[in-house]
Amino acid sequence: MKIKKSKLTSKENKWGYFFTAPWMLGFLAFFTYPLVYSLILSFGKVRDIVSYSLDFAGWTNYANAFFQDTDFIPLLLDTLKEVLIKTPLVVVFSLFIAILLNRELKFKGLFRVAFFLPVLLGTGVVMDTITGNIAKTASELAAEAYESMATSSEEMISLSGTLVAIFGYRIAYFMSNLLTLTKDIFWMSGIQIIIFLGALQTIPESYYEAAYCDGAMEWEKFWKITLPLVTPTILLNTVFTIIDFSTNAGNKVIKYTLDTTFKDFNLAYGSALGWIYFVISGVIAILAFIILRRFTNYD
Repeated sequence: MKIKKSKLTSKENKWGYFFTAPWMLGFLAFFTYPLVYSLILSFGKVRDIVSYSLDFAGWTNYANAFFQDTDFIPLLLDTLKEVLIKTPLVVVFSLFIAILLNRELKFKGLFRVAFFLPVLLGTGVVMDTITGNIAKTASELAAEAYESMATSSEEMISLSGTLVAIFGYRIAYFMSNLLTLTKDIFWMSGIQIIIFLGALQTIPESYYEAAYCDGAMEWEKFWKITLPLVTPTILLNTVFTIIDFSTNAGNKVIKYTLDTTFKDFNLAYGSALGWIYFVISGVIAILAFIILRRFTNYD
Protein backbone atom coordinates (compact mmCIF):
# COMPACT_ATOMS: atom_id res chain seq x y z
CA MET A 1 0.00 0.00 0.00
CA LYS A 2 2.82 2.37 0.90
CA ILE A 3 4.63 1.50 -2.35
CA LYS A 4 1.52 2.31 -4.42
CA LYS A 5 1.04 5.59 -2.56
CA SER A 6 4.70 6.47 -3.06
CA LYS A 7 4.47 5.81 -6.81
CA LEU A 8 1.30 7.90 -7.05
CA THR A 9 2.92 10.78 -5.19
CA SER A 10 6.00 10.57 -7.40
CA LYS A 11 3.85 10.64 -10.53
CA GLU A 12 1.91 13.66 -9.26
CA ASN A 13 5.17 15.44 -8.46
CA LYS A 14 6.41 14.87 -12.01
CA TRP A 15 3.26 16.43 -13.46
CA GLY A 16 3.66 19.33 -11.06
CA TYR A 17 7.21 19.97 -12.28
CA PHE A 18 6.01 19.64 -15.88
CA PHE A 19 3.34 22.32 -15.55
CA THR A 20 5.55 24.70 -13.55
CA ALA A 21 8.50 24.30 -15.93
CA PRO A 22 7.42 27.13 -18.32
CA TRP A 23 7.18 29.58 -15.43
CA MET A 24 10.51 28.45 -13.97
CA LEU A 25 12.24 28.82 -17.35
CA GLY A 26 10.70 32.25 -17.85
CA PHE A 27 11.78 33.30 -14.36
CA LEU A 28 15.36 32.16 -14.91
CA ALA A 29 15.58 33.68 -18.40
CA PHE A 30 13.88 37.06 -17.91
CA PHE A 31 13.64 37.80 -14.19
CA THR A 32 16.73 36.49 -12.43
CA TYR A 33 19.24 38.88 -13.99
CA PRO A 34 17.20 42.09 -13.37
CA LEU A 35 16.51 40.91 -9.82
CA VAL A 36 20.18 40.30 -9.01
CA TYR A 37 21.30 43.47 -10.80
CA SER A 38 18.78 45.62 -8.90
CA LEU A 39 20.15 44.20 -5.64
CA ILE A 40 23.69 45.13 -6.68
CA LEU A 41 22.44 48.53 -7.83
CA SER A 42 20.84 49.21 -4.45
CA PHE A 43 24.27 49.13 -2.78
CA GLY A 44 25.80 51.57 -5.23
CA LYS A 45 25.58 55.02 -6.73
CA VAL A 46 25.24 55.49 -10.48
CA ARG A 47 27.98 57.84 -11.64
CA ASP A 48 26.97 57.90 -15.31
CA ILE A 49 23.42 57.03 -16.41
CA VAL A 50 24.43 56.46 -20.04
CA SER A 51 27.16 53.92 -19.31
CA TYR A 52 25.67 52.78 -15.97
CA SER A 53 28.97 53.34 -14.19
CA LEU A 54 28.44 52.26 -10.61
CA ASP A 55 30.32 53.23 -7.46
CA PHE A 56 29.92 51.16 -4.31
CA ALA A 57 27.99 53.08 -1.64
CA GLY A 58 27.33 50.38 0.95
CA TRP A 59 24.18 50.82 2.99
CA THR A 60 23.84 54.52 2.18
CA ASN A 61 20.69 54.17 0.06
CA TYR A 62 18.97 52.07 2.71
CA ALA A 63 19.95 54.50 5.47
CA ASN A 64 18.61 57.41 3.41
CA ALA A 65 15.31 55.59 2.93
CA PHE A 66 14.76 55.14 6.67
CA PHE A 67 16.33 58.29 8.11
CA GLN A 68 16.37 61.03 5.46
CA ASP A 69 13.50 60.45 3.04
CA THR A 70 10.46 62.17 4.57
CA ASP A 71 8.03 60.66 2.04
CA PHE A 72 8.93 56.97 1.85
CA ILE A 73 8.29 55.81 5.44
CA PRO A 74 4.81 57.47 5.72
CA LEU A 75 3.83 55.94 2.37
CA LEU A 76 5.19 52.55 3.47
CA LEU A 77 3.30 52.61 6.79
CA ASP A 78 0.10 53.74 5.07
CA THR A 79 0.37 50.94 2.51
CA LEU A 80 1.09 48.28 5.14
CA LYS A 81 -1.88 49.50 7.18
CA GLU A 82 -4.13 49.12 4.14
CA VAL A 83 -2.82 45.60 3.51
CA LEU A 84 -3.38 44.52 7.13
CA ILE A 85 -6.91 45.99 7.21
CA LYS A 86 -8.15 44.99 3.77
CA THR A 87 -6.70 41.46 3.59
CA PRO A 88 -8.99 39.89 6.26
CA LEU A 89 -11.97 41.82 4.85
CA VAL A 90 -11.32 40.46 1.36
CA VAL A 91 -10.91 36.89 2.64
CA VAL A 92 -14.11 37.01 4.72
CA PHE A 93 -16.08 38.66 1.90
CA SER A 94 -14.80 36.12 -0.63
CA LEU A 95 -15.76 33.18 1.58
CA PHE A 96 -19.21 34.64 2.19
CA ILE A 97 -19.88 35.20 -1.52
CA ALA A 98 -18.50 31.76 -2.40
CA ILE A 99 -20.87 30.10 0.08
CA LEU A 100 -23.80 31.96 -1.48
CA LEU A 101 -22.74 31.07 -5.03
CA ASN A 102 -22.28 27.42 -4.04
CA ARG A 103 -25.98 27.13 -3.26
CA GLU A 104 -28.69 26.34 -5.77
CA LEU A 105 -29.40 29.78 -7.23
CA LYS A 106 -30.94 31.01 -10.45
CA PHE A 107 -28.47 32.69 -12.78
CA LYS A 108 -25.57 31.29 -10.75
CA GLY A 109 -23.25 31.56 -13.75
CA LEU A 110 -24.16 35.22 -14.25
CA PHE A 111 -23.33 36.04 -10.64
CA ARG A 112 -19.99 34.25 -10.92
CA VAL A 113 -19.12 36.27 -14.01
CA ALA A 114 -20.16 39.48 -12.25
CA PHE A 115 -17.82 38.86 -9.33
CA PHE A 116 -14.94 37.72 -11.55
CA LEU A 117 -15.32 40.53 -14.09
CA PRO A 118 -13.26 43.04 -12.05
CA VAL A 119 -10.28 40.67 -12.35
CA LEU A 120 -10.47 40.95 -16.15
CA LEU A 121 -10.95 44.72 -16.09
CA GLY A 122 -8.69 45.43 -13.12
CA THR A 123 -5.88 47.23 -14.90
CA GLY A 124 -4.38 50.33 -13.37
CA VAL A 125 -5.73 52.59 -16.13
CA VAL A 126 -9.28 51.27 -15.80
CA MET A 127 -9.14 51.55 -12.01
CA ASP A 128 -7.96 55.15 -12.20
CA THR A 129 -10.71 56.03 -14.67
CA ILE A 130 -13.53 54.39 -12.72
CA THR A 131 -12.53 55.42 -9.23
CA GLY A 132 -10.65 58.63 -9.91
CA ASN A 133 -13.39 60.76 -8.39
CA ILE A 134 -14.06 58.49 -5.43
CA ALA A 135 -10.65 57.57 -4.06
CA LYS A 136 -9.61 61.04 -2.95
CA THR A 137 -7.95 62.13 0.24
CA ALA A 138 -9.54 64.50 2.71
CA SER A 139 -7.41 67.43 1.56
CA GLU A 140 -8.35 66.79 -2.07
CA LEU A 141 -12.02 66.69 -1.13
CA ALA A 142 -11.88 70.03 0.63
CA ALA A 143 -9.69 71.67 -2.01
CA GLU A 144 -11.86 70.48 -4.87
CA ALA A 145 -15.04 71.56 -3.14
CA TYR A 146 -13.64 75.03 -2.43
CA GLU A 147 -12.33 75.44 -5.97
CA SER A 148 -15.51 74.22 -7.65
CA MET A 149 -17.76 76.45 -5.55
CA ALA A 150 -15.46 79.46 -5.84
CA THR A 151 -15.15 79.47 -9.62
CA SER A 152 -18.82 79.91 -10.42
CA SER A 153 -22.06 79.21 -8.65
CA GLU A 154 -23.63 78.16 -11.94
CA GLU A 155 -21.08 75.43 -12.71
CA MET A 156 -21.75 71.80 -11.86
CA ILE A 157 -19.49 70.84 -8.97
CA SER A 158 -17.89 67.44 -8.79
CA LEU A 159 -18.97 64.44 -6.75
CA SER A 160 -16.40 65.18 -4.07
CA GLY A 161 -17.47 68.80 -3.81
CA THR A 162 -21.12 67.76 -3.62
CA LEU A 163 -20.44 65.39 -0.74
CA VAL A 164 -18.65 68.11 1.21
CA ALA A 165 -21.33 70.69 0.46
CA ILE A 166 -24.21 68.43 1.54
CA PHE A 167 -22.82 66.36 4.39
CA GLY A 168 -19.91 68.39 5.64
CA TYR A 169 -16.19 67.71 5.59
CA ARG A 170 -16.01 64.85 8.13
CA ILE A 171 -18.97 62.88 6.81
CA ALA A 172 -17.78 63.35 3.22
CA TYR A 173 -14.32 62.13 4.21
CA PHE A 174 -15.84 59.05 5.92
CA MET A 175 -18.09 58.32 2.92
CA SER A 176 -15.17 58.68 0.52
CA ASN A 177 -13.05 56.23 2.54
CA LEU A 178 -15.99 53.82 2.85
CA LEU A 179 -16.61 53.89 -0.91
CA THR A 180 -12.91 53.34 -1.57
CA LEU A 181 -12.78 50.43 0.90
CA THR A 182 -15.90 48.83 -0.61
CA LYS A 183 -14.53 49.22 -4.12
CA ASP A 184 -11.18 47.69 -3.18
CA ILE A 185 -12.77 44.70 -1.42
CA PHE A 186 -15.12 43.98 -4.33
CA TRP A 187 -12.43 44.57 -6.95
CA MET A 188 -9.82 42.37 -5.30
CA SER A 189 -12.05 39.38 -4.42
CA GLY A 190 -12.68 37.72 -7.79
CA ILE A 191 -9.90 35.13 -7.78
CA GLN A 192 -10.37 34.36 -4.09
CA ILE A 193 -14.07 33.66 -4.66
CA ILE A 194 -13.25 31.19 -7.43
CA ILE A 195 -10.67 29.44 -5.22
CA PHE A 196 -13.14 29.21 -2.33
CA LEU A 197 -15.80 27.84 -4.68
CA GLY A 198 -13.45 25.08 -5.75
CA ALA A 199 -12.73 24.21 -2.12
CA LEU A 200 -16.41 24.19 -1.14
CA GLN A 201 -17.29 21.87 -4.00
CA THR A 202 -14.77 19.29 -2.79
CA ILE A 203 -16.59 18.89 0.55
CA PRO A 204 -18.65 15.67 0.41
CA GLU A 205 -22.39 16.32 0.56
CA SER A 206 -22.72 13.31 2.88
CA TYR A 207 -21.14 15.37 5.68
CA TYR A 208 -23.97 17.89 5.54
CA GLU A 209 -26.59 15.15 5.24
CA ALA A 210 -25.26 13.44 8.38
CA ALA A 211 -25.26 16.76 10.22
CA TYR A 212 -28.83 17.42 9.09
CA CYS A 213 -29.93 14.03 10.42
CA ASP A 214 -28.36 14.95 13.77
CA GLY A 215 -30.40 18.14 13.85
CA ALA A 216 -27.54 20.56 13.18
CA MET A 217 -28.45 24.12 12.23
CA GLU A 218 -26.94 25.94 9.25
CA TRP A 219 -24.66 27.94 11.53
CA GLU A 220 -23.44 24.73 13.21
CA LYS A 221 -22.78 23.13 9.83
CA PHE A 222 -20.63 26.11 8.90
CA TRP A 223 -18.56 26.09 12.11
CA LYS A 224 -18.22 22.29 12.40
CA ILE A 225 -17.92 21.27 8.73
CA THR A 226 -17.37 24.08 6.24
CA LEU A 227 -14.91 26.27 8.11
CA PRO A 228 -12.51 23.50 9.26
CA LEU A 229 -12.40 21.98 5.77
CA VAL A 230 -11.65 25.28 4.01
CA THR A 231 -8.90 26.40 6.41
CA PRO A 232 -6.18 25.38 3.90
CA THR A 233 -7.90 27.57 1.32
CA ILE A 234 -8.16 30.43 3.83
CA LEU A 235 -4.41 30.16 4.31
CA LEU A 236 -3.83 30.18 0.55
CA ASN A 237 -6.15 33.13 -0.09
CA THR A 238 -4.70 35.15 2.77
CA VAL A 239 -1.15 34.88 1.46
CA PHE A 240 -2.37 35.49 -2.10
CA THR A 241 -4.31 38.60 -1.05
CA ILE A 242 -1.33 40.05 0.82
CA ILE A 243 0.82 39.64 -2.28
CA ASP A 244 -1.96 40.94 -4.52
CA PHE A 245 -2.42 44.11 -2.47
CA SER A 246 1.34 44.56 -2.20
CA THR A 247 1.73 44.52 -5.99
CA ASN A 248 -1.47 46.37 -6.85
CA ALA A 249 -1.22 48.99 -9.62
CA GLY A 250 -2.52 51.69 -7.27
CA ASN A 251 0.06 50.93 -4.60
CA LYS A 252 1.54 54.20 -3.31
CA VAL A 253 4.94 52.73 -2.49
CA ILE A 254 5.29 51.19 -5.94
CA LYS A 255 4.32 54.47 -7.60
CA TYR A 256 6.81 56.37 -5.47
CA THR A 257 9.54 53.84 -6.23
CA LEU A 258 8.86 54.00 -9.98
CA ASP A 259 8.85 57.80 -9.95
CA THR A 260 12.13 57.85 -8.03
CA THR A 261 13.73 55.36 -10.40
CA PHE A 262 12.53 56.47 -13.82
CA LYS A 263 11.38 60.08 -13.44
CA ASP A 264 14.16 61.26 -11.16
CA PHE A 265 16.63 58.76 -12.71
CA ASN A 266 17.82 57.80 -9.23
CA LEU A 267 18.31 54.17 -10.18
CA ALA A 268 20.32 53.05 -7.16
CA TYR A 269 18.03 54.63 -4.58
CA GLY A 270 14.92 53.37 -6.39
CA SER A 271 16.34 49.84 -6.32
CA ALA A 272 16.92 50.15 -2.57
CA LEU A 273 13.32 51.30 -2.05
CA GLY A 274 12.08 48.34 -4.07
CA TRP A 275 14.11 45.85 -2.05
CA ILE A 276 12.99 47.35 1.26
CA TYR A 277 9.36 47.02 0.23
CA PHE A 278 9.92 43.51 -1.17
CA VAL A 279 11.50 42.25 2.05
CA ILE A 280 8.85 43.80 4.32
CA SER A 281 5.98 42.46 2.18
CA GLY A 282 7.63 39.03 2.13
CA VAL A 283 8.03 39.02 5.91
CA ILE A 284 4.34 39.90 6.38
CA ALA A 285 3.28 37.10 4.00
CA ILE A 286 5.55 34.58 5.77
CA LEU A 287 4.28 35.60 9.21
CA ALA A 288 0.68 35.25 8.02
CA PHE A 289 1.52 31.79 6.67
CA ILE A 290 3.18 30.69 9.93
CA ILE A 291 0.37 32.00 12.14
CA LEU A 292 -2.53 30.66 10.06
CA ARG A 293 -0.86 27.31 9.50
CA ARG A 294 -1.28 26.55 13.20
CA PHE A 295 -5.06 26.74 12.75
CA THR A 296 -5.15 24.90 9.42
CA ASN A 297 -6.81 21.50 9.23
CA TYR A 298 -5.30 19.13 6.65
CA ASP A 299 -7.29 16.03 7.67
